[in-house]
Amino acid sequence: MTDTKRLQASLRDLRSEIAALHVGDDEARQRLDALIHDLEQALVDSGGSGAAKQSLAAQLKIAVLRVEASHPRVAGVVNEVIESLGAMGI
Repeated sequence: MTDTKRLQASLRDLRSEIAALHVGDDEARQRLDALIHDLEQALVDSGGSGAAKQSLAAQLKIAVLRVEASHPRVAGVVNEVIESLGAMGI
């Protein structure tokens, strides 16, 4: 599986996990949805700056810290996305 396909699969998994979050987790869902949107946009604009891509990776790491205690499955999928980005040099 190519790095891009692996990342796309991880993003699909992440969207599924976000959709499964409990009703009271709207804030976490909104933050993660916005982050995924930014990530997908950065992938479309692959000519973007390295600093912008590093910022997205840093935001993903922060997202993991915020959700890992209450949503370990979501945190696991976000970690997969981070690994895929690293493999792609992002």
